[in-house]
Amino acid sequence: MEETKKQEKQTRKKVRIRKDHVLKALLILGALIIVVYLFGCFYYHDKFMSRTAINDIDVSGMTYKQASDTLENALTNQTLSLTFVDNQKETLKQDQSGITFNPNNSIQKEMDKQNPFLWFTHFFQSTDINLNDLLITDQKQLEKAVTSLKHVQDEQIAPVDAKVEYKDEQFVITPEVFGTTIQNEQLIDAVEKAFQTRQDTIHLKEQHIYKEPKLTSQDKIITNLEKLAKEYCDAKITYKTVSGNVVLDGNDLIQWLSIDEKGNYYYDEDEFKKQATAFVKDTLAPKINIIGKSKTFKGANGTRTVSGGNYGYKLNQSKEVTGLLSDIKAHKKETRSPSVTGVQASYSNGGLGNTFVEIDMTKQHMWFIKNGNVVLESDCVTGLPTPDRITPGGTYYVYFMQRNRVLRGQIQADGKPEYETPVAYWMAFNGGIGLHDATWQSSFGGDRYKTHGSHGCINLPLNVAASLYNQLKVNIPVVCYY
Repeated sequence: MEETKKQEKQTRKKVRIRKDHVLKALLILGALIIVVYLFGCFYYHDKFMSRTAINDIDVSGMTYKQASDTLENALTNQTLSLTFVDNQKETLKQDQSGITFNPNNSIQKEMDKQNPFLWFTHFFQSTDINLNDLLITDQKQLEKAVTSLKHVQDEQIAPVDAKVEYKDEQFVITPEVFGTTIQNEQLIDAVEKAFQTRQDTIHLKEQHIYKEPKLTSQDKIITNLEKLAKEYCDAKITYKTVSGNVVLDGNDLIQWLSIDEKGNYYYDEDEFKKQATAFVKDTLAPKINIIGKSKTFKGANGTRTVSGGNYGYKLNQSKEVTGLLSDIKAHKKETRSPSVTGVQASYSNGGLGNTFVEIDMTKQHMWFIKNGNVVLESDCVTGLPTPDRITPGGTYYVYFMQRNRVLRGQIQADGKPEYETPVAYWMAFNGGIGLHDATWQSSFGGDRYKTHGSHGCINLPLNVAASLYNQLKVNIPVVCYY
């Protein structure tokens, strides 16, 4: 029993000693922590905290002066390489670009924001500070340096948008062209930023510094336009006219598509009708409607230009619009016969073609040209050169032919015609004016018309009139001129 008490007493003593040692250790540790903490507070009161970077440059444990010097060394004397679209390179030096270190920066302000009493927390977190005032820029010098680059001064190619084109009677998408046009303001900004952030390379194309097309071949606007064009504009309509062919094809029809406020194309039937009406009225009709207009042709007497007459076509515009729209909807590729009234033998040789009657009223001579060759000619007698009997010039056509007709003049006051003259061969081309035999004429040609001229008709010898009658057909052109 006595022994047990003695052991318990010894155990309690050992425990007390152990506690005393732990307490002393804790006191020493606490004192050490306080000393380290106070040292840290003192150490970081004028230095940047651990794991601190300014513009990605480590300034941990640096004083303001040290940090300023470090940043200045890192941000000055830089060389920037610029890679252009042709893979050629040019360089810019910082000191030549007007970008220098700014001594009046905000480094000290950032240091003053630190709490030195919390220095220990920075061992567990990083602090990234971004300052925009470490460098100052002389904008004029920077602009001069950038615009002095060879690629900036070289002649530049403007970008071209992708487009839908009508080629070889089909619609295709022509891809965009990027060109070589440099956007100077964007390049200046990129150079300034590169020096500020210590970039050593600028790829102008990658950074979209070149002016780019607004539309590419992949844009919805372009692909939708191609689809619409193939669906509504894939026609080719050709009209023959005296002044050459008039062609309406995809190049024109694609312009008829409508476009909304967002730049998207769409088909509008009313707009197509409006455009077709304008085309027929303003483009086609002036070339089709040749009645009364000057006609230049080559005949037996060389090349002549004659005005007046009733020969030629007149376009039925409303009917033509309907027919044209129908052909467009059917995707036709054809030479279309227009909806016309009137008579016209051909679209060649001023509309006369190669078969026509030519009358030179100054020379008092007539030619019948058939298939480009003179097959009959003769002197003639035309109208007496007085206002009421002169033969009018112009281009006409044979509208009526008759054997053994009696020609009658105007009805007089006594109810009888001014004259009654039987002819064997009558070929009318201008109202009451026609070609016919005139057996009463003692001669033809020369100046006989001045004294023995007709009432406007073309007088011919009997045999000539007979031959002409047998070769002539209704609707063959007759051209008269002085």
